[in-house]
Amino acid sequence: MNLSFDEKLADDYTSQSQKIRVLTEDWVGNQIYCPNCGHLDIDKYPNNKSVGDFFCSNCKEDYELKSKKENFGNKIVDGAYRTMIERLQSSN
Repeated sequence: MNLSFDEKLADDYTSQSQKIRVLTEDWVGNQIYCPNCGHLDIDKYPNNKSVGDFFCSNCKEDYELKSKKENFGNKIVDGAYRTMIERLQSSN
């Protein structure tokens, strides 16, 4: 597993939030396997998809990236509550 970002991908962006989004999405898409079922590849949803950022084509699990400018504390605040409930209800 490569633990480094491909920093060249961020060269065309000026916003720090855009840079980190591009870097983390690329890294996850190339390096992460599904923690739920162990499938070696996870797929990226189209941009601005409300259910998440990535999904496993094998077990259908959804994943959402979180980023933050400061250090992470003891908890990571979830995204929109309504979206979270919709995701939970759609999987039943």
